[in-house]
Amino acid sequence: MKHRCIIVEKSEYNWILALIEKSQYTDPVSQRCLDYLQKELKLATIKDEADMPDDIVRLNSMVSVETPYGPKTGLQLVAPAERNIAEDKISILSPMGSALFGYAKGDKIKWIFPKGEGKIKIIDVQNAPKNISTEKTVRVE
Repeated sequence: MKHRCIIVEKSEYNWILALIEKSQYTDPVSQRCLDYLQKELKLATIKDEADMPDDIVRLNSMVSVETPYGPKTGLQLVAPAERNIAEDKISILSPMGSALFGYAKGDKIKWIFPKGEGKIKIIDVQNAPKNISTEKTVRVE
């Protein structure tokens, strides 16, 4: 792990905690992943937007990973209402999304997936430049 714990931007931290609290997953794998993410968030380093490292996986990040099933490029971490598998938009509450959130380029993560435990290596992370004003639309359902 590049950093000693996950790193999360302050507004995203509050949003994801509320989202997890309101989630109603009944399958044990998703619930276990969210429980683990919630534990990681309690230990996370919280930063202001201006202080966020560029290589941290956040909401709307574009991510390339290496998984036991091969490489996957162009994944975008999105709010649950925006997920679209055909467009490689994965929910932040999915097992893969919750595994990646807050980690950095180069990190190797051990996580639980529907087919069992697996390792993910983050190959690349692309975030919107900080000097460009970006508006995040986040809906909690």
